[in-house]
Amino acid sequence: MHLRSAVISVGLGVSLAFGGMATPTHAAPSGCNAWKNSPTFAYGSCSVVPAGDAWRLGILCSDGDYDWSAWKYTSQRTSLRCNYAGAVLTHTWIDAAR
Repeated sequence: MHLRSAVISVGLGVSLAFGGMATPTHAAPSGCNAWKNSPTFAYGSCSVVPAGDAWRLGILCSDGDYDWSAWKYTSQRTSLRCNYAGAVLTHTWIDAAR
């Protein structure tokens, strides 16, 4: 655990020193929401997706399974579900590509 913390700290220091944490030069998707439609089914969407940017829906199921949609380049809605019997959604989120 201490080694991992040290590696993360060094990586963050190097990233800051070389500008790796700079803000993006264009806007990221906005107006994004992820929600549960049922215990096993989730939806996600972003209302504004600038040209050249993307987003995706992510879920975590009670059986420990993570899943992500394909990258979306428009404001179209997407969905995912927990695929294994008895598994229910525990978390939903939106990832921005940048």
